[in-house]
Amino acid sequence: MDDAQAAARQGHRPIHPGVEPYLMLPVWKRGTALLQHEDFEDAVWQYCRAMVEPSSFRWPSNKIFAQKMRYLTCYMLIGLERRARMGLAPAPSISDLQAVVPGSSRQVSDLIAGLRAGGYVLAERSASDRRSVELRATPALVQEVARSPLAFLAASESLLPPASSLAGRLRADPVMLADVVGLSVMHYQEQDALFGPFATVVDFTGRDSGYLILTAVMGAHLSQSTGRIWDLPLSYDALAQRFHVSRQHVGNVLAHAARSGVFITRAGQLQSISPAFVTEFATWSAGQMAHYRMLAETSLASDLQG
Repeated sequence: MDDAQAAARQGHRPIHPGVEPYLMLPVWKRGTALLQHEDFEDAVWQYCRAMVEPSSFRWPSNKIFAQKMRYLTCYMLIGLERRARMGLAPAPSISDLQAVVPGSSRQVSDLIAGLRAGGYVLAERSASDRRSVELRATPALVQEVARSPLAFLAASESLLPPASSLAGRLRADPVMLADVVGLSVMHYQEQDALFGPFATVVDFTGRDSGYLILTAVMGAHLSQSTGRIWDLPLSYDALAQRFHVSRQHVGNVLAHAARSGVFITRAGQLQSISPAFVTEFATWSAGQMAHYRMLAETSLASDLQG
């Protein structure tokens, strides 16, 4: 065990410097406390294991979470729907979505057309303006967009168990789950204190299945310190098969990681990983756990009051 691992075991895990301007925010006060929990590494391992599980989402196969623009389009759609339910805006249209997504109008319209064809987005004529088409995410799409939030929430519950599982409640209630995702969108639009500070994570989310490959690598890394078994090899074939991309694409992602000094794999095994990236991913995970735990608690409290 190296010095960094020893310090972590003693409750002194380092914090990624990118979040230093935000440490006084409630989410980061909670996140940094989670980061120092003695079982934190095991919770992140559980998150990584959940993320590399084969997805049941069949259209487009595993591609919603796998690439940032597509994910953000669906994420923003759910956020716009929540604003509409709150009476803050009309129901979202394709033009509303195009205005808030960091992609071309053609990319957004093509993705929504495909999701409509697959039955994951519904389009209905507005009752007040028949020229306008309103968009609505189906529960299946909400569940896919919420894969990572639910996995982070479950990881937080392994550290601080609630009286009853919040993650279980959200999985069973697609409307409440959509509200939590919508709340997350509104927080993101007000201040990006949970995504932008993590340059390596952001970089890999821009590559098809790049983030999923990161979770596979981190899971393999954490298996060494947690004593857990990691049964997904980091080979081109295994990763390509699991994440539905080509061997060449996997090779490109792994080569980029090696050139950038993030990690190196060889013969399906993790050879080395940057301590700075380990700190970044750990801090990222702590922030996400805190964020979705707080939103789930807020949503459940509102539901009980209602």
